[in-house]
Amino acid sequence: MNKWDIQDWKLKPHTFKFRTGDTDEIGGCSFIGGTWKDRTTDELFKGKRIVMFSLPGAFTPTCTGEELPSYERNYQKFKDNGIDDVYCISVNDAFVMNAWARDLEIKNVKMIPDGCGTFTSNMGMLVAKPAQGFGMRSWRYAVIINDGKVEAMFEEPGFNNFSDDDDPYEVSTPENVMKYLNEYEQLV
Repeated sequence: MNKWDIQDWKLKPHTFKFRTGDTDEIGGCSFIGGTWKDRTTDELFKGKRIVMFSLPGAFTPTCTGEELPSYERNYQKFKDNGIDDVYCISVNDAFVMNAWARDLEIKNVKMIPDGCGTFTSNMGMLVAKPAQGFGMRSWRYAVIINDGKVEAMFEEPGFNNFSDDDDPYEVSTPENVMKYLNEYEQLV
């Protein structure tokens, strides 16, 4: 499902805050000894064709039990279909994203922390989740970004700021993104 005519939708410049070199000898999210590393949208997206999916939060049921593992399982299929990398972005900090990837044994999907939600807001996908006590989070969606421009977007229905939804996960699945990629390849 390609929501908008997005031919010229270029990503706004943003700097993400990553953590590298931490050890987790204490466990949980108690990473120590590492350093902060800034990565820009240009570093992550320029000259690359990326599948990025966004979800409401690390360690939550649908995100942990279905979405992140399904993208991890399909990673090589995306690579085989001309995708350079697969990113998972969430309005969570780098410590949480790293702990989540560790706990789920994610080896391929790259975890992108959007701790302050600015990138998500720039994508028009920042929503309030008051019923869960989450505060501001990302609406669930997937997107194909080609050289810093949005090529296709797969947004779940029911976008709202009142938690007035059943946390849908049908449109942004890796299978739907793959279907688009297969159809796109037939056209070019």
